[in-house]
Amino acid sequence: MPSRIRKANNFVVAEGSEGELYIYIEALSSRPEKPRIIYDGRDHAIFLRSPEERVILDYIHPEVREKLRQADGVIMVETLLENIKDSYVAEMQIVDTIPIDWSKVELKSWEEAMLEAK
Repeated sequence: MPSRIRKANNFVVAEGSEGELYIYIEALSSRPEKPRIIYDGRDHAIFLRSPEERVILDYIHPEVREKLRQADGVIMVETLLENIKDSYVAEMQIVDTIPIDWSKVELKSWEEAMLEAK
């Protein structure tokens, strides 16, 4: 089965009272299988939800980048409207560079996006 790549419509990174990290995303219909996040400490990350499903987490806010780089895992919280559908831990895989030309998937840097928004 070919791999599906989608961009997260909305996601939020939050920190719990004991330093744990949560990423809230819109719920998907399939079940996650060996979820992990590939991250290089820059603007974007790839959430490998299953071998067939990849979700681009675009525009990682500069204030949370270092916390993500230091995390062994994050708690993924999938929401449907304002309800939690599922939650699970996704392992963090820190790499030097994610080998993707982000411009080919129409993504820019956080700084470029903020300049365009002004």
